[in-house]
Amino acid sequence: MTPDMKNIEDRIVRSLPTLASNQKKVANFFLEHLDLVALLPIREVALKTGASEATIVRFAQLLGYRGYKELKETLSSSLKAQLSPTARYHLAVAEKGQSPDVLKLASQNVISNIHETIRSIDTQVFTAAVESIIAAERIYCIGLELSSHLAQLMTFLLRQYSYNAQHLSLDFFRYEEQVAFMNPRDLVIAFSFSPYSRETVEAIALAKKRAVPSILFTDKKSSPARTWATHCLPIKTDNIMFSNSLGAVVTVLNAIITELNFRDKDRTLAALRIIEESIRDDRYFVTPV
Repeated sequence: MTPDMKNIEDRIVRSLPTLASNQKKVANFFLEHLDLVALLPIREVALKTGASEATIVRFAQLLGYRGYKELKETLSSSLKAQLSPTARYHLAVAEKGQSPDVLKLASQNVISNIHETIRSIDTQVFTAAVESIIAAERIYCIGLELSSHLAQLMTFLLRQYSYNAQHLSLDFFRYEEQVAFMNPRDLVIAFSFSPYSRETVEAIALAKKRAVPSILFTDKKSSPARTWATHCLPIKTDNIMFSNSLGAVVTVLNAIITELNFRDKDRTLAALRIIEESIRDDRYFVTPV
């Protein structure tokens, strides 16, 4: 049982002595079938417990949630965290049966991730991360598999505004070998999402040992790289399927670049002048009709 599910179970147990008889039916059903509640629409819980939907909503509110929907989403996210890729696929199929509009389902998932991410990021940490980018002489962006694309995106966004940034690949040297040549005036920006690459975690650990500051984008409090990072920006990446959803990550990257533009005005204006000259060159860009 995950911490979230254990927390909900504990709340239910504590509430039992004060519950009305119809709410106790709901509570007992939840205690016996927490995994199942993560999959069931409210009407099915009502049928299985003999309680009204209004009673179930009030019970969820008694546990500290806005309603049954929020409670169910918490249980569903918690359940997904401990499932294998195959089991998560079966869960996604069950959820699709309840909401056949996949576009709506996927967009709601991204919106939820963005809202959770905004709530979880400490503004002081965000500001410190931006300041470390401005202060860095050289910036190295790292990440493997899907995170490699995020590291490349961050490199592109920084270089667009003339920051000395590069994406570190593993074509010739391991990350640790490359970090070994860095110094405290450099900055490592790392992307580490579940399942966590040992190579990335060890690179962040070595960066700390060498007093090289780092910014870490990661998903969970249990993320192994968090121990070593100078600044950690937690990003919600829950997805309908097993892979990480990137909507909230890209939102935070855009926010960082926007804040850099506001703070580092001279650099931004100089870069924009170059961009404006470039996009007027018809050898490379086509003017819309």
